[in-house]
Amino acid sequence: MGSFVSILKLVVFGLIGYLVIAVSQTIVLEVLLRGQLVPDSPPTILAAATLGTIASGLIGGYLTALMGGARRWLQVSLVVVILAFDTVFVLVKHVGDNPIWFDLGGALTLMLATAAGGLLRSMRKLPLPVDT
Repeated sequence: MGSFVSILKLVVFGLIGYLVIAVSQTIVLEVLLRGQLVPDSPPTILAAATLGTIASGLIGGYLTALMGGARRWLQVSLVVVILAFDTVFVLVKHVGDNPIWFDLGGALTLMLATAAGGLLRSMRKLPLPVDT
C-alpha cells in the first residue's frame, strides 16, 4: 500500500506543478499580453513573454520540488516530461500560427526554467518536508 501512495503522490504533485505552470503561462500570455505573442512582436512583448515564461517555470519547478520532499527530482522530472508531451502535441497539431521554431524555443525555455526552479529548491538549506 505504501508504494501505491508514493506513486499517487508523485502523480498528484507532478500534475499540481504542471497546473501551476499552465495557469501562470495563461495569465502571462493571454491575460497580460492579450495573446499578442508572434515572432514579429515588438521587443518589449517578446521580453515580457520570455520573462513570464521563465518565471512560470521557476515557480512551478520550485513548488514541485518543495512538494516532492526527498523525491523532488523525480517530481520535477515528471513535470518536465508532461511539458514535453504538451510540446509534442502543440508541434504535431501545429496549434496557432507561429512557426514551429518559435513554439519549440518557448517550450524549451519553459522546461529549462522548470528544472532550474527544482534546482533552486534543492540548493536551499531549509529542511525538507517530512516524507511519509
